Amino acid sequence: MDTPDEARANRVERNRRMLASWRAGASITEIAREHGLSLSWTGRLLRQEGAVLPEIRQGVRRELDVPRIVREYESGETIQRIANAHKASYGTIRRLLLREKVAIRPHGGQNALDRRSTGDTQRH
Repeated sequence: MDTPDEARANRVERNRRMLASWRAGASITEIAREHGLSLSWTGRLLRQEGAVLPEIRQGVRRELDVPRIVREYESGETIQRIANAHKASYGTIRRLLLREKVAIRPHGGQNALDRRSTGDTQRH
């Protein structure tokens, strides 16, 4: 087991290696994976070492064909199938639909709609 001084020296050396990797063009994801750290902690350590990183934001911005996604959902496609087809997460597609004021169907698809319309709320 390392003494506190040895542990500190190991962290300092690790952080130097991380910064060198960043400056050599490695991504934060690659650096985090190499050192067994989370992305957020890796970014924080790199910033502390003086790396200039992109601003912290949620997710990765990318262009999605919003009108097409809305059409697919309104024609009966599931959120999960749309997400898979567009290589996006379920949450991203759901938020996009909500932002576009699309009424989200209840879980259970057509079966849930049929039960609601007939008043059959008992579970079999």
